[in-house]
Amino acid sequence: MDLDGENGGTLTQPEPTRRAVVLSSFDLPDADLPLRYGCEDCACAVSESLPRRSSLRSRDWKADSRLVRGREVIEIPLARDWRVLFNPVGRGGAIVVNDLAGRVFSCFERPAAVVEVLAANPDLASEIEQVVGDLVEYGLIHPEGQAPRPEFADSRMLTAWLHVTNACNLRCPYCYLHKTPEGMTESVGRASIDAVMNSAVAHGLAAVKLKYAGGEASLNHQLMLSLHDYATVRAEQHGLALHSTLLSNGVRLSAALIEALKARDIRVMISLDGLGEHHDVQRPFVSGKPSFKHVERTIGLLSAGGHAPHLSITVTNRNYAGLADVIRFALEKDLTFSLNFFRDNDCAAPFADLRYEEQAMISALLEAFAVIEELLPRWSVLGSILDRGQLLEPRQRSCGVGEDYVVIDQRGRIAKCHMEIERTIGDVFVDDPLRAVRRDLTLVQNLPVEEKEGCRDCTWRYWCSGGCAMATFRATGRYDVKSPNCNIYKAIYPPALRLEGLRILKHAVSTGGAGWASL
Repeated sequence: MDLDGENGGTLTQPEPTRRAVVLSSFDLPDADLPLRYGCEDCACAVSESLPRRSSLRSRDWKADSRLVRGREVIEIPLARDWRVLFNPVGRGGAIVVNDLAGRVFSCFERPAAVVEVLAANPDLASEIEQVVGDLVEYGLIHPEGQAPRPEFADSRMLTAWLHVTNACNLRCPYCYLHKTPEGMTESVGRASIDAVMNSAVAHGLAAVKLKYAGGEASLNHQLMLSLHDYATVRAEQHGLALHSTLLSNGVRLSAALIEALKARDIRVMISLDGLGEHHDVQRPFVSGKPSFKHVERTIGLLSAGGHAPHLSITVTNRNYAGLADVIRFALEKDLTFSLNFFRDNDCAAPFADLRYEEQAMISALLEAFAVIEELLPRWSVLGSILDRGQLLEPRQRSCGVGEDYVVIDQRGRIAKCHMEIERTIGDVFVDDPLRAVRRDLTLVQNLPVEEKEGCRDCTWRYWCSGGCAMATFRATGRYDVKSPNCNIYKAIYPPALRLEGLRILKHAVSTGGAGWASL
């Protein structure tokens, strides 16, 4: 047995400046940065917590153990002699190895005992043991006959979409909502918050996330702030953690409102679909006038006030040509962002030019990825550039619909998904919102990926999770089949993992203070 695997020959001692290196996101100085999911304008994933290093499988192996590489592990080349390893059924995430560590990994193409590898390379015993330990810990190699299985984190948070107004000052062609001037009242809002808090406690959840939405929620901002203050008190009374986000088009946020949001720690998500005409072509005012300059001003105010927004970018056939430019805009301002593919709906049906072609979308995304590679951020993009998929943690469902997500309209009626907000299944005055959405079998069905035709044996099944259930049903009339975006997802997941590998290389710091990429 030797460290060149199938190529034959024995491993030579590395140069003094080189050693076997295995890096993960845990090795970054900002490893505890908040996760960046692309769910701020959608139903959040069932879990929002990455495994901590201590929760990964232990290094429970012996020198005479026969170990083998995970059957589904993917290898992606990086700069020079570095590569990314990723096990789709593991929880270790993207792991970066240099050439020497990669050769250790290649020793286990077939089952092999660690002692055999050590015997062939006695001078590197301590290095080999360390690398093998890391590879076992991250689920890249495992004891023969004990292949890792995906571990799914349980939900601990109830996310509630509070539709504080049905009014909006924009007319976006892809919007799913029939606009009216009607807004939520204080009494309905308080009843909604009481119902959400009671529901979270009844179902054993530890936290509540409120998404103040519409329409354009800022048009009813006084009510929103009042409800948030009420929710803060009620959450404390129930012993619940409270998180909140304002979902806004960003055209009318005053400096006073921004200060009020910051004081209450209400995050802000701004919809920005491009720069200039690439935004205006699908987010005009009701009058038809362009809105980009107004949104750009609001983003500047939020950033200058120390309350930087998250940007939500909806990609359609109209604006994909400008995708790379808006990504550059975000990264140069150190703003987090998420990409959302246009989802067909009844209101958007008259606008056939919104529907994108598969290859055009892939090309636009790869152009955007090139910008990300140029300006690699400190935070991982794996939760925000893949539409409803993500490569942060395995999951059986692509979102929380039917599991830990409720939508409450301006009248207090309960819906399962905001894209189905006009199809209600009860109201907050008499129903437990979470129980109502979990019991419903008539509206959108968010099935586990194992139940979807075309997904069961896919490498990416626990990361795409079959895509948006609503989009799939709209395209196929079924919930139990793969996403119509399946080919797009398969095309962009490997380059997305490569971006993560490059990010880890750029930001991981050695004990000597130099980035690993300089080795």
